[in-house]
Amino acid sequence: MSQIVLRTVQLTKKYGSQSAVDNISFTVEEGQILGVIGPNGSGKTTLFSMLLGLRKPSSGSMEIFGKNNPEEVRKEMAAIMDQANFYLRISARENLTISALTKGVPLDRVDPLLFDVGLEHTGNKAFQSFSYGMMKRLEIADALLTDPKLIIMDEPTNGLDPEGILFIRQLILDLKAKGKTVIISSHYLDEIEKVCTHFLILGNGKCIFHGSKEAVKENYETLESAFVKRL
Repeated sequence: MSQIVLRTVQLTKKYGSQSAVDNISFTVEEGQILGVIGPNGSGKTTLFSMLLGLRKPSSGSMEIFGKNNPEEVRKEMAAIMDQANFYLRISARENLTISALTKGVPLDRVDPLLFDVGLEHTGNKAFQSFSYGMMKRLEIADALLTDPKLIIMDEPTNGLDPEGILFIRQLILDLKAKGKTVIISSHYLDEIEKVCTHFLILGNGKCIFHGSKEAVKENYETLESAFVKRL
């Protein structure tokens, strides 16, 4: 039986009388790739913020690796949220080395990760001269330094060219092959459908569908159809 990585029960976040996340219950098992989709304002960002311990739920509960406080499992998790904070005037390798030292990660992880994200040939090129796609790749390498079991990605393909989108797709498939668990949000339904094993559709802060790719095909044929019909 697969380990339950994440479980939420009636998870709710309110701002005044308004519920940004409203009574959401779902589970994610080890090795699953969960795609979280919904229109703007559906609660995706608020949900991710609670999973990462950045916001506290108003009510309900959540457990990550059996713990109800994300801080207790911080080393088991990584987030790719387009909020990377790197030194502008030094190279990718130097930035990643500093991050490894800060996180207490062996330095022999730096070069293999640079290779994995395609930045091994950037040499002394300063971070401030990187393209957006290169910056995103370094953010991913930084997130993977600790070899996390759970990776949370918020709109990782936003602003990327086709090559960058293909890279993210292959990265997710590689993580799945390694037994990692990934939770990803995206507005690109066709792209997320290619990599995810399960889907969570949000609307007005509520869960309006949660199920496997097979359930989507059986009941709606495509993720787009499920998205349109359930909303």
